[in-house]
Amino acid sequence: MRMLLSSFLVTSPFERTLKHAEMVAQCGPLFLRAVDRYFKDDRDEFEMIKEEIRDIEAEADKIKQNIRAHLPASLLMPVEKPVFFAFLREADKVVDCIKNALYWMSYYRVSVPEHIERDYILLAKEVADYLGFLPEMVSRAHKYFGSRLESDRKVVKELVREIRWREQESDDLEKTILIRLCADESIPPRTFFVMIRLVETTGDIADHLENAADMMRAMIAR
Repeated sequence: MRMLLSSFLVTSPFERTLKHAEMVAQCGPLFLRAVDRYFKDDRDEFEMIKEEIRDIEAEADKIKQNIRAHLPASLLMPVEKPVFFAFLREADKVVDCIKNALYWMSYYRVSVPEHIERDYILLAKEVADYLGFLPEMVSRAHKYFGSRLESDRKVVKELVREIRWREQESDDLEKTILIRLCADESIPPRTFFVMIRLVETTGDIADHLENAADMMRAMIAR
């Protein structure tokens, strides 16, 4: 017997997905604070934040695994399950990249020209600021799947467009930083290598968030 999603209102996969998205968004301000502490050479607080994000990443991963493991085969979902799982996977990778960026910082304390440091902090802020769109997008999509109103669908589409636009802004800034790093021959090789990996990993945060938005766009497509 096939069961409707409405039969599982208490444990709806979208409700648990919202909880996962809220944990992802929670990492945004923490990441920005960690970056600030890193460049101000406050090692103790930086390490505390890094461990806090590691704990959030572990808990978010448990939620993802729980959703995947407890989704009944008989459950009728308003979206295709492979697309839903792809969305969840991409959202989860956001936290993975945040954790990885902090680990790169913990390996070596870089000292770069002020304009490069300033641009990287701006990149981190750009990425951290729009992580908050993720739980809003999930919440609005959940509402749309229940109402099927075009007005609710348009709200989700606007959030998807906003995330895509922000990713483009982040991508432009990432390229600017990489160009400046490559142009400055005074930067020591180890610093250059760590900064390249740090910038790319931070850019990956935005990439996976955009991928999640693309999956959401596919889920609400008609």
